Amino acid sequence: MKKKVDIIVSCYNEEDNIFAFYDDAKKYLKDKNYDYNIYYINDGSTDKTYEKVLELKKKVDKVKNKIAKVSCLSFVHNFGHEAAMCAGLETSKADYMIFIDVDLQNPPSKIPEIMKKFEGGADCVLLRRVEYKSASFMKKFTSRAYYWFSKYILRNKNARDVSDFFAIDKSVAKNVKAKYQTTLRFIRSFVQKESKNIKFVNYKNRERHSGASRYNYLKLTKLAITSELSRSKFLRDINKVTKDNPVYTIDKKKSFYR
Repeated sequence: MKKKVDIIVSCYNEEDNIFAFYDDAKKYLKDKNYDYNIYYINDGSTDKTYEKVLELKKKVDKVKNKIAKVSCLSFVHNFGHEAAMCAGLETSKADYMIFIDVDLQNPPSKIPEIMKKFEGGADCVLLRRVEYKSASFMKKFTSRAYYWFSKYILRNKNARDVSDFFAIDKSVAKNVKAKYQTTLRFIRSFVQKESKNIKFVNYKNRERHSGASRYNYLKLTKLAITSELSRSKFLRDINKVTKDNPVYTIDKKKSFYR
């Protein structure tokens, strides 16, 4: 039986990137040992992101020997990128999950290399950025300064120069779901902590296909603070997920899986 692979793609107002991502990704999904599914997580978009995903699904469903299926999970409103990744991890039923940006800054061409790492025994594959063309000098400087401070002052052992472009197998996903029921989230840190055999793949960040980055310095600062606070079990425990304090809420009418 083929192993299932979910390519989990977070989307917030990305109507112009939905078809572009699928068309680019499918070029690298030729390995017939795997059953691929592009899993769009619609993070409360206010444009036509959902309509584009639905249009794409209808188009793909008409193809007899489709390269990859199309699925979608929609939120009732915008909860943020961390919540979108969390939802993908918690709802996926795949053997392997690849988390990647929809704007094509993260190259889908690395997917075959990622799968080779899994075949070699990895349970987590981190994509290490060796070139960041789209970033300004100040963004590169502040990023390096944060990593230095985190590593040498706060003693954070997480891998450097990695982003939300990573992949895990279902065993890691199961452990993260079980141990981190908290609203204080930093997924890339959690998966590193729960992995036993991490492998790396280098990549060069590309220019966005369409649109502009929604991460400003305030959001990046908040993300950096959250990443450090989330390492504390005490703080995670006092920020537990409850019915009144969810990480995300799903719009079931606009969600479909495989």
